[in-house]
Amino acid sequence: MIDRFINAILPARCLVCRQPAQDGLALCTTCHGRLPHNDTACTRCARPLADAGMVCGHCQQYPPHYDQAISALRYKDEARQLILGLKFQEKLRNARLLAKLFHAQLQNNSLPEVMIPVPLHPKRLRERGYNQALELAKELRKLTDIPVDSQSTRRSRYTERQADTPLKDKKGNVKNAFEIVTRPSASHVVIIDDVMTSGHTVDEFARALKKAGIDKVDVWVMARAGR
Repeated sequence: MIDRFINAILPARCLVCRQPAQDGLALCTTCHGRLPHNDTACTRCARPLADAGMVCGHCQQYPPHYDQAISALRYKDEARQLILGLKFQEKLRNARLLAKLFHAQLQNNSLPEVMIPVPLHPKRLRERGYNQALELAKELRKLTDIPVDSQSTRRSRYTERQADTPLKDKKGNVKNAFEIVTRPSASHVVIIDDVMTSGHTVDEFARALKKAGIDKVDVWVMARAGR
């Protein structure tokens, strides 16, 4: 309601640079044109590649536990600014824009039965005040009508932030960090998160879901980092 009131009395501003935004879009023409779309990426893990329609060497050698990952943007420039604003600066309006950009990327992909945001540990949730993955899932539900399940899983072990963890320690940092409280009543689910860097967090979460008996687990992230 507050957003609607503000939009009615003030001109829309770009969420990146605060210049006047395009009609119906929360970005100005310049920032919209500079968005780093992830058009050529690994068909398994969404890692940015030079060519489309390929599986990266890492996935060929070490297949992830999830079945497919989709990302709308590459984690740099304007996309990185939007993600960091959502994650650490309480800019929840960014979730709406990121969800719209991601939804446009879905095209003909098969849709899951339920969306499961990556859970935060209660301590981290108290520190941040909200789960950015859940906020993204809520916005995606408005666009897809796919239900959101944030109760069946939990983060049972507190971990250091992956961004602050050396690459060699990232996998161990999230090992056994997730617990399936109640098995989701679906055979095809999708994990929702804001950004994938090393991929260890969503892979460990997918491993727990597969172990609980879920047949197909996909990953939807708003942005994907390269190696």
